[in-house]
Amino acid sequence: MPSILPIQSARIRRWLARSVFAVAVLLTLVAGFYVVEKLRGNAAWKAYQADALARGVKLTLADYIPAPVPDERNYAAIPVFQDAFKEPPPPDPFNLAQKSGGNLPAFDSVVKNRPIDLYEWQKYFVETKRIPSAGKDAAADVLTALQPYSPLLAQLHAAAARPECFFPIHYEDGISTRLPHLSLFQHAAQLLALRMAAHLAQGQSDAAYEDFHDGLRLYTATAAEPTLIAGLVRLGVLGIVENAVWGGLVRRQWDEKALREIPLDLSEAHLMHDYAHSLGSERGFSNVLHDQLAQNSTGELGMLLSMASAPRPANHRAAYSFYSLYPTGWVRLSQTRNNRYIDEMLARVSQDPPRIDADRAVPSVPRRDESLLDRSRYMIFFLLAPALSEIEHNYAYNQTLLDQTRLGCALARYRLTHESYPSALETLVPDYLPAIPGDVMTGEPLHYRVTAEGGYQIYAVGANRRDDGGLTDPKLGARQQPDWVWSMR
Repeated sequence: MPSILPIQSARIRRWLARSVFAVAVLLTLVAGFYVVEKLRGNAAWKAYQADALARGVKLTLADYIPAPVPDERNYAAIPVFQDAFKEPPPPDPFNLAQKSGGNLPAFDSVVKNRPIDLYEWQKYFVETKRIPSAGKDAAADVLTALQPYSPLLAQLHAAAARPECFFPIHYEDGISTRLPHLSLFQHAAQLLALRMAAHLAQGQSDAAYEDFHDGLRLYTATAAEPTLIAGLVRLGVLGIVENAVWGGLVRRQWDEKALREIPLDLSEAHLMHDYAHSLGSERGFSNVLHDQLAQNSTGELGMLLSMASAPRPANHRAAYSFYSLYPTGWVRLSQTRNNRYIDEMLARVSQDPPRIDADRAVPSVPRRDESLLDRSRYMIFFLLAPALSEIEHNYAYNQTLLDQTRLGCALARYRLTHESYPSALETLVPDYLPAIPGDVMTGEPLHYRVTAEGGYQIYAVGANRRDDGGLTDPKLGARQQPDWVWSMR
C-alpha cells in the first residue's frame, strides 16, 4: 500500500499557499480601502476649503484668538486670574463652600418664578460657620458672610475699567487645552448676584448697581474669547446677573437711576453676534482637533478619539482598539460635514434684528435613519454634533431673557411714574425704550398682558415656535420650556 504522507503533505502545502494568498489579497484590499478612503476624504476637505475661503469663511482657530495686550489695559491681568493658570492651579477662590451632602440655596430664578430667599442663605452661612449665629437682618448677615470675598471682588471692580482682555491659553493643545478661568467667572457672578440681592434688601440700590455692572463686565470681558464652551459660560454669567435684576424688580427695590442705567448697559450685549463668534470659533477649534486626528498615527488617533468621546465609553479599551483602526480619510469626511453643518446653522442667524430663522434647512444635521456605514464614516461628526445641536436654542432663550430684562426695567420706571403698568408695550416708546424687541424665534411681537393682581407677564414662544399661552413646566429647564416667560407680581 502506498504511503499517504506525501499526499497529506501536498494538501497541507496547497492549503497554506491558498491561505497565504487569501491573506495577501485581504491585506491588499484593506490597504486599498484605506488608500481610497484617504484620497476621498482629502479631496472632499480640500474642495470644501477652497470654496469656504472664497466665501471669506474663517476656518482656523488662529483667526479668532485675541492678541496679547498690555497689563494696564488687560482685564485678565489681575492676581486672581493669573493664579488660575499656575501649575497646579489653586482652589477656585470664588467658589462658595457647600454643605456636606447638600447644595447651595437657590438664587433668583425667572424660569421658576422664584425670588431669592435671603433667610435660606443666612441659615446656610450659619451652618457653614461663616457667621456665628443668625441675626434679625438676614441681608446684613449675608453681607457679613460675604466679607471675606470682598478683596477678590474689589480686584474685579478695579479691573472693570480695563477695556481689553487676554488670557494665556494654549489653544494649539487642541482637546488638551486648559481653560481654568471659566469656572471662576461663573462663581464670581454668583457671588455678585448674592451680594446684589443683599444690597437691594438693605435699600442700597447704588451698591447693587455696582454689583450688576461688575457682573455684566464678567460677560463682556470674554466677548472676544473663542470656543463654544467660553460662549456658554458667558451666557451663564449673563443669565445669573439678569435673574438677579429680575429678583430686585419683583421686590420693587431698584431705584429710578438704576432702572434707567441697566437697560443701557444691557444694550452692549449682542447675543447673536456672540453666537456667530462662538460657533465660528468652535469650527476653528474642531478643525484643530480634526487636523490632529488626521496627522497622527493610528495608535495616537485611537487615544485622541477616546479623549474626544463624551461620555467616555464604559469599555474604553475596546473603544480605543476600534478607534485605532479608524481610517484617517474618514476624519476628513467628518471634518467636511462638520464645517458644512456650522455653515448651515450660521445661515439661520440674523444679528440686527436678533433672529433665528428656524425654517431654514440644515441638510447636514445628524439623522437617526442614517446607515451604519455613514454613522461609522462620520463618527467624529456624530460625536461632536450633539454639543452644537442645542446651542441655537440656548442663545435664542438668552436673547429673550435679555430683551425681557430691558423691558422689565422700563416697565418698572413706567410704574414709578404712573403707579400702574401700561396696557401695551408700545406705550414705552420712546420715553422708556427706543424700540420694542420682537420674538427671536418668530419675529412677531412679544406677548404681554397685565394680570388681575396688578403685575404683568411677558413671554415669547419657545423652541417649538408655538404660542402655548404662557405655559411653563417646572420639570423642564429654561430653554426647554413651552414658552419663555417673564412674570412680575
